[in-house]
Amino acid sequence: MMLSVVLPFYRKRAEFERVAALNAPYWSRPGIEVVIALDEPAEEQGLLQLLARFETVCWRVVVNDRPHGWRPPCRAINVGVRHARGRFVLVHSPESAYVGDGPALALQAALSVERGVVLGRVGFARFDAIDGPPATLAALFARQVPEALFLRTFYGSLCGPREAFEAVGGYDESFVGWGGDDDDFRVRLEMAGWRLSACAELKLLHLSFETRDGAEQFDPDNDWRKCTPAQARANGEDWGRDFARIARDDAPPVGAEAVPAWGQPAPVFAMGSRRQCELCARMLHHEPAPHYFCPRCSAAPPKPLASRLRIVCLLQLRNEARLLEGCLDHLRDHVDGFIALDDGSTDDTARILQREPKLLELLSNPPGGDWNETQNRRRLLECAQRHGAGWVLVCDADERYETLFLRHLGAIVDSLSDTQLGCLSLAVRELWDAPDRFRDDGPWGAKSRVCLFRLPREIAFDAAPALHGPWYPDAVAQHGRMFRSYFRLYHLRMIRREDRIARRDRYRRLDPGHRWQAIGYDYLAEEGPGLRLEKIAPDRGYDPATLPADLRQADGPALAASERA
Repeated sequence: MMLSVVLPFYRKRAEFERVAALNAPYWSRPGIEVVIALDEPAEEQGLLQLLARFETVCWRVVVNDRPHGWRPPCRAINVGVRHARGRFVLVHSPESAYVGDGPALALQAALSVERGVVLGRVGFARFDAIDGPPATLAALFARQVPEALFLRTFYGSLCGPREAFEAVGGYDESFVGWGGDDDDFRVRLEMAGWRLSACAELKLLHLSFETRDGAEQFDPDNDWRKCTPAQARANGEDWGRDFARIARDDAPPVGAEAVPAWGQPAPVFAMGSRRQCELCARMLHHEPAPHYFCPRCSAAPPKPLASRLRIVCLLQLRNEARLLEGCLDHLRDHVDGFIALDDGSTDDTARILQREPKLLELLSNPPGGDWNETQNRRRLLECAQRHGAGWVLVCDADERYETLFLRHLGAIVDSLSDTQLGCLSLAVRELWDAPDRFRDDGPWGAKSRVCLFRLPREIAFDAAPALHGPWYPDAVAQHGRMFRSYFRLYHLRMIRREDRIARRDRYRRLDPGHRWQAIGYDYLAEEGPGLRLEKIAPDRGYDPATLPADLRQADGPALAASERA
């Protein structure tokens, strides 16, 4: 058997019935089988009845007998690959119709490149579009797929030797959310030494009853996570064994082992994966340079600019004596001064600030007043203007910037325009149960905040919400340019369970109707089977010496190693 077409299948019988009639002529040849990995049993009987209408196709159907809700197709694809008998495997969705002889094009292209994996192009259309003009799938593809987005259309189909799948452990079976499965797989193939090639003539139309364009649920944070895997192999040796019951198993036709004569080779060209930089999120193969200095992919730091007070750190505080000294310690060598607002503290917060050698000014509010984020921030920014600040870095006492970011803070600022209202977002990571682990499941892995921005002339917060609003004023929001980064800001207040509960309860009191955060606040203290903690890598840590003694007790090797880096 030369080619196995693997289709991950989850409640797509109606769509597949339409597509199978279009694809069956290409599947009905010696040397090819179609492996359907049916990822739940509800449609089994209907599917088997449908397949009986195409007796010239060599079918293999593997069924998952455990009903479940939707999940990424990774496990089903891996099951299909494990049960495939072909030397080469072509993976695509069951809703995808070939525009031309897709299997022949895919196989011939894969045969033409040593250690090659071939990518095809995918467009999107509705079924009712193929019932009228344009009359052919080729014309419909040309109309639906803009050539201006040529490179972005290579996804959703992949053909390569079965050994390529085995080399990286298949698709990542730990994924739970939508999107990025193909991108992650291709990045890992590239990491393992496989060559990605694109075949522009290998075209598929993803057909559906509703209007789609392939980017309905695109999430840049999810995209970045999927395109920055730490290692090439995704799963253990048991990958592809999630289910295994065979519901139909046709014997390969005579001559299935021979290299088929069908199809003529089409041109292919090298195409790197969508691998991204872990810090600046630049697509390493498709974007020429980062928008700001990145220690991972910038050639050299920019020449320092001469300015009196380039970076001023702003803090608003209330009763933060326990965490404040460490916060000041970890920032002192990297900023030109501090401006703080003590919002009615009754502990030693003010005295700690007054001892700070780089304190430019201390503002204060009397004790007992309500917390007013917007007013506090306006006063701090106006004070920064008086002290000649060019850039503002913001921090809370219970936060620690990763050392990698602070070490390159000056170069980042020098690489950004001194006239444009630029601002840089960082990934906020909530430390959980230990100071060297952060939570990374669900919304926790997608938190970000603008922490560094150019100080505008006009300070106003007319458009800002009363709670959870941005530090930067309206002028930056309206006229500034946002740069996304994945440098990290670690939050200490979630390490201990009692602090998580206290934080949840505080925001419940401040925002009982969820006016300022639709998701509410219960999630701040929730745990469960989906909880996923990630250990801080040695080169992505912060200074553990700046933690209070009770939090340092759980110091892990990652923290200690990062401090030596």
